[in-house]
Amino acid sequence: MHDRLILVTNDDGLWAPGLEVLARVAARFGRVVAVAPDRNRSAVSSSLSLHNILRLHDLGGDRYACDGTPVDCVLLGLRGGLLDRMPDWVLSGVNNGYNLGEDVFYSGTVAAAFEGSLNGIRSAAFSQAPEGSLDLAEPWIHRFLERWENLELPEGRVWNLNLPQGEPKGFRLTSQDHRAYHDKVERRLDPRGTPYYWIGGAVPAFELGAGSDAEAAQGGWISATPLRLDLACPELMARGEAFEATFNGGG
Repeated sequence: MHDRLILVTNDDGLWAPGLEVLARVAARFGRVVAVAPDRNRSAVSSSLSLHNILRLHDLGGDRYACDGTPVDCVLLGLRGGLLDRMPDWVLSGVNNGYNLGEDVFYSGTVAAAFEGSLNGIRSAAFSQAPEGSLDLAEPWIHRFLERWENLELPEGRVWNLNLPQGEPKGFRLTSQDHRAYHDKVERRLDPRGTPYYWIGGAVPAFELGAGSDAEAAQGGWISATPLRLDLACPELMARGEAFEATFNGGG
């Protein structure tokens, strides 16, 4: 038995089938502690409950339900006295639905992995095509976890994996694609005539750029995208003289 300590979470809720599969696979590599939301908390990104108390319910068997966000769950796992040491891995997912392209900025699944990385822990997020087969995904998740320690990422990076609809052809190292946004805000009236709003939209359409995560996933491959916490623009950072002339010059 491996002596790794592994924290598992998601944004679909503790009872989601994807979390069950991820925890089962992770248990082959160490002790798994699951701390996950007590309900669906999709699309909350890196939201923290700074102005609300948090409730944590111990369900036994190293399983905890939290009424907060995915990032809250990671922080309670790391700092809430549930573990006797910092975990070796933080794993998030398996999300029901892709997290491709710019969707990673909204995803609670990816945000939980980022929170692990912020604390210096090897972290990964797993998502799958809507209504994809978890039975088909399970051996590929095992293969990834069996090997990912052999490929070191720089500090402040996470893996974002998206599994395709059917049997994967293998893994592809990918960049982020771009999606065409069709989101809309609908204004409706409740039975008392008071307006409320509903944010929604069509299924996202991606550009399917060469080498991108969306191209790989829709082509039957597992997209493996290394994401970084540092969002600074390297192109402009390399133009220090132009910056100084623009903002500090006398013209």
